[in-house]
Amino acid sequence: MKESLNSFFFRRFAFGRLALGVFLSCLFVVSAARAADDPCVALGKLMAGRGQLIQHIQGYKDKKPSADDACSAFTSLAKATISSVAAIERDGAWCRAPDGLADNLKSQQAQIETAKTNACKAAADQKKAAAAGATAQRPPLGGTGDILGGPMKLPQGAL
Repeated sequence: MKESLNSFFFRRFAFGRLALGVFLSCLFVVSAARAADDPCVALGKLMAGRGQLIQHIQGYKDKKPSADDACSAFTSLAKATISSVAAIERDGAWCRAPDGLADNLKSQQAQIETAKTNACKAAADQKKAAAAGATAQRPPLGGTGDILGGPMKLPQGAL
């Protein structure tokens, strides 16, 4: 009888540990799922990404970017700002975002759009100039061969 009681308690103890393990596993999975769906976490990621873009753009003071890089950076910043404003308006109260943050970002959007327009226009102009420069490098009179006498030579000395 003593052995049956010991085996009964042992089995019960083992079952209790198993049940506790399953319960804790389920609890961990549910808490991880909630953290993934948490709007405040998503808002934090949006704002952090926007901050990284701003730091990248502020680095342009030290090292001038190419027009394509600037266009890409300002385009990404404009999209990130629009997404951040939408997320703040939707979840800002719940996530305790500072008052006026959405309005501040909206006021910056006009400057970002202007910078994006200028950078992308400069990139387009550089591409046009490069394409025009490739066609303008052809020698005059159709060639540099021996038949035409090579490139046209300008007279030397006073005219």
